[in-house]
Amino acid sequence: MTERFADTLQRDAKASPDDPATPASAPPVPDGRIPAPRGGAGQAHQPLTLAAVLHHVLQMDSPAGPADEPMLRRVNRVLDTVLETCLQLDAARQQLQSAIATQRELEVVLEMLAARVELGQASPVEHRKVAARLCSARDMVTRCVSDWNRIGRRFTQLTRLLPVQLKAGFDALEPVQLDEMDRLAQASQSTGADVQFSLSLRAQAWAAQRADPAHPSGFGPVDFGAWLSGLEEARAQAATVFAGAREAYFQAVLNFDREHARLVRARSLRRTAETWFRLNTRSATEYADAIVEESRCNHAMLSCLAQRRSSQHHLYALAGLLPQQFGLVEPADGY
Repeated sequence: MTERFADTLQRDAKASPDDPATPASAPPVPDGRIPAPRGGAGQAHQPLTLAAVLHHVLQMDSPAGPADEPMLRRVNRVLDTVLETCLQLDAARQQLQSAIATQRELEVVLEMLAARVELGQASPVEHRKVAARLCSARDMVTRCVSDWNRIGRRFTQLTRLLPVQLKAGFDALEPVQLDEMDRLAQASQSTGADVQFSLSLRAQAWAAQRADPAHPSGFGPVDFGAWLSGLEEARAQAATVFAGAREAYFQAVLNFDREHARLVRARSLRRTAETWFRLNTRSATEYADAIVEESRCNHAMLSCLAQRRSSQHHLYALAGLLPQQFGLVEPADGY
């Protein structure tokens, strides 16, 4: 079963970068024209970028949401959810590939160790220890397959696309600078309060009151004061929500940097252990442990990388700028 998943994933991920130090995002769309995904029975699916997937989602039925939710906020919320799922799916794909590679490495080590045991150059006890590491690696592959299937089903529910249609790996994602963070914070207050939408609701309520004989006075000063107070509360609430998202983004950046540093160290130790193992100067157990530790660090780093990307896109979603960020609409357009 793992071989079948390995072949499928490796065909779709040949373009995926091997260096996890480079975070990624969707490439800009120069002319704003994104090809719509096409597919059918017996037809190969072309891998889609994040921008193409989001464009496909926008072409689907109108995003569901409360009737009193502004369209701009609703679209950004839906795109933010799809983006998070796409990033989780790509991380799960790479984690599965890494787990399969780890299993195969341990199988090679076990075969070499078995030959040394026959020649009297290694202990059977050491062979059993490495075999135990291999069993754990196979269990990890099973768990990664389960995660891939679970996230893949959610991806299909949100986008009506197959998981293998998502392009593996994304382009570099630059960190958010301080001036850009301030711009997003200001935009989030406008998106959260949405004065134009609030005025529209107020006008509808005003018209209903004027048509109701029980409210002959219509929209008076007291009503306007209550509306203005609610507007200020919405802006304050939006500022609080954005502050929490900003803190989550900074924490995600720190988590990724920490896990990436651990991965770099684990890779260095694995290369050293491999050299000593091939020279037969150190035990195979040390080399197997180094392989497992590198895989564990890579798994944690991929999760943190997905979280870092997701938290950064969430800032743009709160600011109502996700469609512009991915070139889905012109800056002057809106909803």
